[in-house]
Amino acid sequence: MISRSFLSSIAFRLPFAIAFICFLVFSLSAIAIYGLQRARDEMAAYGLQAFTSLAKASLVSRQVSDLVSSAPFLMNSTSPYRVASESRAVVLQVDSLLKTAEPHGADEAARGFASTRMVELLDLIRTQTLVLARDADAAQNHKAEAAAALGEVATGKGIVDRDLRRQVNGIVQAASTSDSLFQLGELRRRYVAGITKAQGGTEPDSRISPAELQPYERVFEAQTRYLLNMFAIRAAVAKLHAVSRDLSHATETQSDAVARQLNDDLLSTSDALSRLLVTVALAFLLVLVMAIFSIRSVMRVSRGIVALSNGMNALAKGENEVGPPAYGGNETELVRLLDAFRAFKDSVDRVSRLRRTAEAAARTIRSTFRNMNEGIALFDKMGRPITMNRRIIELFGHSGSARKLPLRRFIEPVPEIDPALLPSDPDRGALLERAVIRHRTGDQRVVEISMSRQPEGGIVLLARDVTLMDRQEAEAAKVQRLDGIMRMTHQVSHEVGNMIGIITGSLGLLERETGFNDRQKRNIARIRKAAERGRSLAGSMLSIGSQQPFYPSPVDVASLLRGMADILEIAVGAKCHIKLELDADLPVVSLDAALLEQSVLNLCLNASAAMPLGGIIVIGATATTEILLISVTDSGIGMSPEVIDKAFEPYFTTRGSHGGAGLGLAMVYGFVRQSGGEASIYSSPGHGTTVRLSFPTELRS
Repeated sequence: MISRSFLSSIAFRLPFAIAFICFLVFSLSAIAIYGLQRARDEMAAYGLQAFTSLAKASLVSRQVSDLVSSAPFLMNSTSPYRVASESRAVVLQVDSLLKTAEPHGADEAARGFASTRMVELLDLIRTQTLVLARDADAAQNHKAEAAAALGEVATGKGIVDRDLRRQVNGIVQAASTSDSLFQLGELRRRYVAGITKAQGGTEPDSRISPAELQPYERVFEAQTRYLLNMFAIRAAVAKLHAVSRDLSHATETQSDAVARQLNDDLLSTSDALSRLLVTVALAFLLVLVMAIFSIRSVMRVSRGIVALSNGMNALAKGENEVGPPAYGGNETELVRLLDAFRAFKDSVDRVSRLRRTAEAAARTIRSTFRNMNEGIALFDKMGRPITMNRRIIELFGHSGSARKLPLRRFIEPVPEIDPALLPSDPDRGALLERAVIRHRTGDQRVVEISMSRQPEGGIVLLARDVTLMDRQEAEAAKVQRLDGIMRMTHQVSHEVGNMIGIITGSLGLLERETGFNDRQKRNIARIRKAAERGRSLAGSMLSIGSQQPFYPSPVDVASLLRGMADILEIAVGAKCHIKLELDADLPVVSLDAALLEQSVLNLCLNASAAMPLGGIIVIGATATTEILLISVTDSGIGMSPEVIDKAFEPYFTTRGSHGGAGLGLAMVYGFVRQSGGEASIYSSPGHGTTVRLSFPTELRS
């Protein structure tokens, strides 16, 4: 079923209007042409029929007149052959008239000619003429028979009596030319009388045989039949006279009918032409209305299309303030185009917003990609570079031109990476799973490099600076190691303390005894001295193991450090000097003041030992809301990373036999850990050393 939207669509209306106009024009033209052709044909046919009918009527009248005028000739003619010939000519003309008068199809007999009465009269004339021709043929035959018999009479020798033969021959000759039965009867009587008289003679030679009389009898018989046929011919001619009068009257009547019919046909044709003119006028008005409607529709549609085109062009130029065009029509396509325009406008607005968001995101991503702390580089499956940021170039130690280097050349500064793992045209590389390595640069920076293969075969390199993480991991490992050492030191010091206690106890018992000589007493004194040294060593080991007696109290760090300044100046020697850099608002924290003083003293002594040529030792103290930081900095020979890693271990020293036992930093580390803080060393060879002690301020009193 055809939908209403289709009926109101341009695709239906315009073609329908055009087709309808074409149909109307074609129909109008066809009707006009047909009507004019029909009128012309009817007028021509009517005129032709009228003239033909009148001509045929005249022909019939003339033929009938000829037939009637030939009647006296036929009545007096002695040539039956000519009578038959003339009769057949008349039959042919009558047949021609009857054929013309035959009905054509389902129509009546030819209009304007051949009424039923005329056809009946023509049939009657044809019948009588055929009878006339048949009788003429019979008369001709009988005439021939008479002539044949006369020939036999003229050449034969039947009658011996010459006078009788001459008399009979004369009678027969007269009989053959007789034109009436009365005359013929009289001649036969004379013939019979002469023959009878001759038969009644006495002479034997005068008798005549029947065979001799046979030709004479045939002459009389043939002439009798001939005259009878001629009489029938005269009777047929008389009938033709009557029929001719009737035919003349019918012809006149039919001529009047033809004139009336022609007039009626002319009036009918005039009416048909008038109706055709009205039809053409109405069709022209309808075509004009349809043309006006089509033109208005086309103009309205054109304006709508122009408005839509302008709106689309405005959208294409990026104009934002573009509204839907105004259109008051109901054409389905344009209504749908307006809906599509609104949807497209919404889509354009949405796409514009998304584009702005995407552009902002792309800028953010590009900025992040360029400025991110991690380095990233993408290579295709042949090892050719796709993109990379500046950070990875820096981490690999390249310059800006490295962006064009193939993958295997790009990773050359990192010997830890096996080039066989990575692709290089045409080798696809052996890397299958993600691989992570760490590389330490010449400036002691640690870079972690991750390599992974993409589904399409490309390679992604990720690099990040994990120096701090590496240090933290090293510090954690060192703390774990130092904690183990501290626990072991505590256990050893506890066991040593127990054994020394037994020794000192036994020495006390020995010293109470008497009877020892001087040598024995000197040995006992040496044992006592060694035991005391062992007791002191065990105490220091307990301090290193964070198990020495700890007596926290509120400590004003700034006052404590300022009070130690003079003692520290004496302790570090004449070549070194102490410089205090203390914040003005340092908090009061809960610490063991004696152990804090001992720790600062140990650090200053180590700093002075690291500066044999002298220098300034800076003691600093700063605080945040969570941490109190105390630092001791020198400008001495510094330490390597390996030395820093072992500096807090007990009995580790770099001064050999000229230094201490290596317990100073270990004691400091034990005190800081026992206080809940952290100790760290920052140093490099030739650039001095900084030791930082951090304590949580939450321990403040």
